[in-house]
Amino acid sequence: MPTGRVKVFHADRKFGFVTTDEGEEVYVAGDSAGDTTLRSGDEVEFELVDGERGRRTATEVSVTKPAPADNPVGRTMAAPPSWDELEEKERQRRMARRRRR
Repeated sequence: MPTGRVKVFHADRKFGFVTTDEGEEVYVAGDSAGDTTLRSGDEVEFELVDGERGRRTATEVSVTKPAPADNPVGRTMAAPPSWDELEEKERQRRMARRRRR
């Protein structure tokens, strides 16, 4: 049985991707995980099948080692800057431009 890590999994959209130990990225559907909820960074075992459009798909996914709760792995986005931060950055840019003249 191949093993790998969950790269990203969207529970609300019920799909994600697993990176195998060989480095291949494999599609995983939410229903193939059974009752378990997959999270980014989980170590998993799965079966590989050839899916539609020639894409390899992971089925019968089971978690062997769950990721820690404060897991930094996965796609995270920083909070957008506040309006005050943007204004301060622009003010600093203008002041530096005046000093160069």
